[in-house]
Amino acid sequence: MTTPGVDHPEEKAVLDVKASSRADVLTSFVERVSGSELVVSVGEDAQKRRVRLDTGEHLELIWRGPEELRSLPAELVEVVAGDSPTWRLKIVGPASRGQRRNAVRAPMSVPIELAVGERVLPGTTVDLSEGGTRCLLTGKPGAERPEIEVGAVHPVVVDLDGDRLAAKAEVIRRHPREDHHTELSLRFVGLGERREDAIRRRVFAELRDLRSRGLI
Repeated sequence: MTTPGVDHPEEKAVLDVKASSRADVLTSFVERVSGSELVVSVGEDAQKRRVRLDTGEHLELIWRGPEELRSLPAELVEVVAGDSPTWRLKIVGPASRGQRRNAVRAPMSVPIELAVGERVLPGTTVDLSEGGTRCLLTGKPGAERPEIEVGAVHPVVVDLDGDRLAAKAEVIRRHPREDHHTELSLRFVGLGERREDAIRRRVFAELRDLRSRGLI
């Protein structure tokens, strides 16, 4: 007897999909589970573009189980066209403990604080993953803003429903704006597995919610 979430992903689960013919990791959602087959949405790359794969492609499916990441080998047996195209997959082996493949990102807004020198700049995330965030630091019109250089590392706190996760973040990019706000892309440094898992759980929950509302 199989256990949903452990031996195979549950319906509506978010998947990391590693195809044997590609170096990147795709994101997909489980539409239906039936015996030894899964129907999933066509995988999307990091730019949210649907990816074309040929039937016979061997895949590794990775999802968050009740206690750890889980992995399952599968084969693409059919591509079903339509407004929301899907892949029909055949399970070809047993599930095992999964290894983290990439940082799944979700558009979401949670409070964030970036410390620059002695100043703490509040803001919100634009998107979030265990690897980093794009964020918007709010400011008052006319207020002097501290210099934030690309490549600099600053303390950062991300507030996940009251759980304040403190780490450091490297400034990867500054995004030009015409208002008094500061928009940055940050890469988390030394976040640690526990805090990475906390962010990943929250990101996967957000993706499932967006999917259920037809927003992605």
